[in-house]
Amino acid sequence: MATVIGISNTTLAGEQLESFIDSIGTAVTTGLKLPPELRSVSLFQLPKETSTKKSGEEITFFVYTAPNKPVEAKRDLVKNIQVTVDEFFQAPGQVKTIVIIKEHSDENVGVAGVLRLDH
Repeated sequence: MATVIGISNTTLAGEQLESFIDSIGTAVTTGLKLPPELRSVSLFQLPKETSTKKSGEEITFFVYTAPNKPVEAKRDLVKNIQVTVDEFFQAPGQVKTIVIIKEHSDENVGVAGVLRLDH
């Protein structure tokens, strides 16, 4: 499973926003070599005036996943996200991505009121 929370200064809406979220989900599951259904992606878009001034658009992705992913999978994850963003916005290098990967053990995650360790 991969849970992704993105925070951006973009202004996507409607079908465009849904398509972007789906594309990021695919980039994440492909990079981490997970089945496509094992993802949850949310994007929070904040007005540009609510953060430090930037020369362009920027998206920070927090990716939470199970531990012990190989470094190569993490490289693929980071690359896939940037490639997806470049293709989506049709502006390679114009939207900067920051990817923070947080691995967690089963003793540190609860799902539907049950600790994963207890499954």
